[in-house]
Amino acid sequence: MSGRERGASPAAPKVSVITPLYNSAAFVRGTLDSLLAQTYADWESILVDDGSTDDTAGVVRPYLEDARFRYVRQENRGIAGARNTGVLAARGEWVCLLDHDDRWLPTKLEKELAYARAHDADIVCSDAYMIVEGTGGGWLHSRALKELGFESPPADPEAGADVFGLLIRRNVICTCSVMLRRSLFEERGLLDAEAVPADDYEMWMRCMPGAKIGFVAEPLVEYHIHGGNFSMDETLMLEKIIYVLWKHRRRHAADPLRARQFDDSLVAHHARLFEKMTEEGRRAEVVRRSLALLAKGAGGARVFYGAVCAPLVGRARNSIRYRTGSARF
Repeated sequence: MSGRERGASPAAPKVSVITPLYNSAAFVRGTLDSLLAQTYADWESILVDDGSTDDTAGVVRPYLEDARFRYVRQENRGIAGARNTGVLAARGEWVCLLDHDDRWLPTKLEKELAYARAHDADIVCSDAYMIVEGTGGGWLHSRALKELGFESPPADPEAGADVFGLLIRRNVICTCSVMLRRSLFEERGLLDAEAVPADDYEMWMRCMPGAKIGFVAEPLVEYHIHGGNFSMDETLMLEKIIYVLWKHRRRHAADPLRARQFDDSLVAHHARLFEKMTEEGRRAEVVRRSLALLAKGAGGARVFYGAVCAPLVGRARNSIRYRTGSARF
């Protein structure tokens, strides 16, 4: 076992692992057991109980016999508030966000720390197994991205890939795989509670383009998918991703390349959001939000055309072709 031995004195560790807890009794044992199974042992675990009403405290109590675990209870502030409490309490050089229902493979910390040393990275992430709870099935995160037309960050951060551009198109990073320098929180600020459930994505964007991101091209974590995941609410997730994209488009408005990348991503996300809202019977809100884009200046006008006008024109053309018999089948 590398690093400090289990139960050693609580001197400042190399890695701080932050786990928000909210009614986590059914999930958290597997999560904490995966942390205890790490081959690298110089870590601290900060368990932030965000006002649980179940037996979360009782479930985690045995783990507190290990001096590396710390338990903090607070009134409910949401997941970003709980993560921020953990960040403020962290003492490690590196911070990891391990949610209460995810798992790490045993070599996760060891391999990511080795990668960080070899490449002088500021943020390290890895591939992930996406596990559908209760089915025994799942998929590989990188493979799913490729099938959707997206890319994972490059395994070699010196390869010259536009990682910021990748992130603007889509959040290609699995949060439970991330290890980032604590100094990034000190320099860039804490997580943005307004961005939940895309607060992690907003943090990666805030670190760019200055931070050096590296990718370990093997799955080192398991992300568990179940009905309680924030990410299962596609409409809410789209709304918050759009919030993040507009926030950071304003930061980079003077850069024509980045502005165009943000506009392209905003078109895609607005188009999908409007489609979802229409399915939900919220057509009046679609009209209101569409017109509000025009108040956002040149970027808003481009997004309005791409997300609203272009699809309408396309549907009108298809309708005309169909009625005139010129459609191709």
